[in-house]
Amino acid sequence: MSKPIKDKDLLFHVLNVGLGDNILVEFPVDETGQRSYGIVDCYKFEKTKSYLEKLRSIRSGYAKLKFICATHPHLDHIAGLRPFLTDKQYRPEEFWDSGFRHTSDTYLGILESLLSEKIKMVRISSGMEMYYGNVQVTALAPSVALRNRYATYGVDINNASIVLRFEHHDEPVLLMKSREFANEPIVEVEREVGPSVVILAGDAEFDSWSHIVQEYPRLEVTEKYQPLVRKLVNYLKCSIVKVAHHGSMHSAPLDIYEKMRPTKAIVSSKQEISSLKIGSRELMRELYPHQSAVIALEESKAELATTDGSYESKVENGKMKNPDWAHQGSIVIVVPPGEKPRWVKLDDKITDVPEPPTEA
Repeated sequence: MSKPIKDKDLLFHVLNVGLGDNILVEFPVDETGQRSYGIVDCYKFEKTKSYLEKLRSIRSGYAKLKFICATHPHLDHIAGLRPFLTDKQYRPEEFWDSGFRHTSDTYLGILESLLSEKIKMVRISSGMEMYYGNVQVTALAPSVALRNRYATYGVDINNASIVLRFEHHDEPVLLMKSREFANEPIVEVEREVGPSVVILAGDAEFDSWSHIVQEYPRLEVTEKYQPLVRKLVNYLKCSIVKVAHHGSMHSAPLDIYEKMRPTKAIVSSKQEISSLKIGSRELMRELYPHQSAVIALEESKAELATTDGSYESKVENGKMKNPDWAHQGSIVIVVPPGEKPRWVKLDDKITDVPEPPTEA
């Protein structure tokens, strides 16, 4: 059952832009009564800006951009970013970059705008944490081990992707963290991490995930080091994952999803069919989401949703998988503080600007 969106809710708007990534992060209302925003990749500038304008008309405060994050410099992730950098109203406080230097004109144009507009660039790597009131943002990738190879182009550009973990607490994160130094009970380790966690995976592929699981291991129960580790803590556990690389065959292996155990998985997609000749036989396969990614997510018991409706419209045993969502549409995630998220699918084509929801 739908509930009204409240000022204290954290929201993620995964816009339907075809085969590209375009995510708006809507932070809860702050102490001044205003909402601020972040952008994680932007393929379609006009759609994103128009949607922001609609958000401003129904939400508290103004649409200030705390940051713009380019997970990596592929065109389907950065094509719409530069106009925001030179827009007086939406100019961000910071620009988050993966550090992978690309030679495209689009990427070079972004660098030129950062210099001319004097916008702070932050080179993101694994372990960095940013705090926005009750919201903690942690970079799970790229690993420093991979980042130090970028200059040689020894790392595939997808594995240079920034992977972000958002967790919405019910109290200011910095105060909660301070308990570690006061030897008081620590909320972070006394609960199972995950209910209010959303992971945005960029285009990270197998190489990147192998480093993520090494750098964010699951901590087991122990009595020896109280109060630092009291309960199993799995930092990859999440309620929702925005699936890496549009659900390609290289997006993430099954063991990663088993560690995440997401309730829901979102794929920013536009279905394409590939043909492959093997001798006299022609193999036809769906690319986005690829069947191997779909199987892995289904094995982990995640509920899938795609922005193009391709997965939901599939017929299995005479029944459509999800007839209510078997259409194109942006997907909005609502994360109450410390609680499980809700989500809603809008009804917009790639060229449409949908009406933001007031409930979900």
